Amino acid sequence: MRNRHQIIAFIFAFIGSTFAFGQTSKVVSGATNFKVKYVLGTCEGTFDAPKGEAVFNEKSPENASFDIEIAANTFKTGNNSRDKDMKSDKYFYIEKYPNIHFKSTKVEKKNGKYEATGKLTIRDVTKTVTLPFDAKKNADGGYALSSTFEVNRLDYKVGTKDWKLKDVVTVDLKAVIR
Repeated sequence: MRNRHQIIAFIFAFIGSTFAFGQTSKVVSGATNFKVKYVLGTCEGTFDAPKGEAVFNEKSPENASFDIEIAANTFKTGNNSRDKDMKSDKYFYIEKYPNIHFKSTKVEKKNGKYEATGKLTIRDVTKTVTLPFDAKKNADGGYALSSTFEVNRLDYKVGTKDWKLKDVVTVDLKAVIR
């Protein structure tokens, strides 16, 4: 009888710790927007929403993790010629590198803001980056996550140095996880 109570207590403790540390969730919706300055102004565009998995609980951010991808072939600026060029081997080379990938190695809360440090891979280049993000709990128990960060496109071999196009791209990433 005592062993049965110990087993039941262990099961409840295990289930409780799973909820305390966070559950694996899927990215169910979101948006990926970007902007980069060029000689005629600012080019704005989108990729489809990120896809992937996330473990997050605001009470234990140190146990969080993210593994998300963005399909590079969903690049859109509203200019078909530019979009086709950006998908070519000169820029994203989507035939060979179809996804942009981020996998966290550490998540923490600093000064009231969350930060996810991990590996960002674009084309065949992987670099360690730290992405700041906000998290708001939804009524359904999921989270709305948002991050705005900058990426130097040249660090990832997306194009070459060009006086007409700035090197730094601002990315605004939103994801709803459930």
